Parts: sequence; C-alpha cells; structure tokens
Amino acid sequence: MDKKIGPSVVKVPWAAPAMLQKSLKLRVVDAGDDEGTMAELYALEGPQYSLESYGIFFTASPKHADGVVVVGAITKNMKAALQSAYDLTPHPKVVIACGDKAIHGDKRFPEVVWWTKEVLGKVDLEIPGNPPSAKEILSYLTSFINNK
Repeated sequence: MDKKIGPSVVKVPWAAPAMLQKSLKLRVVDAGDDEGTMAELYALEGPQYSLESYGIFFTASPKHADGVVVVGAITKNMKAALQSAYDLTPHPKVVIACGDKAIHGDKRFPEVVWWTKEVLGKVDLEIPGNPPSAKEILSYLTSFINNK
C-alpha cells in the first residue's frame, strides 16, 4: 500500500503503524556514516526539535527498541554489528534507512560497502538526503508513526 510520507511516497507495511501505538523507540546504528546524518540525528534530541515530545526515543539497547535506524553505507567491519542489533530487536520491528548512503550504498566503494536492504532484507522507511536535515528526519518519523 502506498502512503504519502514526508516529501515522497514510500511503501509502508500495513502492520507497522498499527504496532507502534503512536510511540517509537529506535536503536541508531552508525554503519559507516561520514557524520553528517549522525549530526542531524543528534540535533533532534535538543530543545529545538524535542524529539521525545513526539513519542520518538533513541535507545542504547536494541533489546528495548521497536526498530533500527541505519545511518551510512554499511562497511565490512559494521556488517556483523548491524546484523546483531537487528537480530536482538524484538519482533515486530521496523528498519529505517536514514540518508542516501544507507538507502543506496556508496557508489565510490561498491566492493566494500552495502546498502541496508542488501544486508537486512527489508526497509520499512527510507529518509533520503545527503544528509537529510533534522527537520526532514522528524517529518518522516512523525508521519510514519501517525500514518494509519
């Protein structure tokens, strides 16, 4: 089913918004980012955006998360760590690819990096941009959890 989320249309599984109950706890995995996207995610936790007031939280443990946010193209050394975080996240879980490199990989180094869908087999939400702004990330996340 196609849903309008943020500035573009993405595929949203019918069960994802219903299971989130208007709240979302996410484990962020920096799989090979150049720190641009991570800086924007950190900005979301500040008073300007107040991420938690929207019911969205970053958690240190994948065991307490509803999903995984993948940031950056997945490097050889982070592939196993990302898979471990994904495996430890309880079902049902969401996978969010944040930034162009997480969505498409890094075309400069195709032999040593992967993209999120290639490693985890699914992506529930893609947030495009290089890097996406904090405002864009917040827009996509709030639209995702409020989308019924």
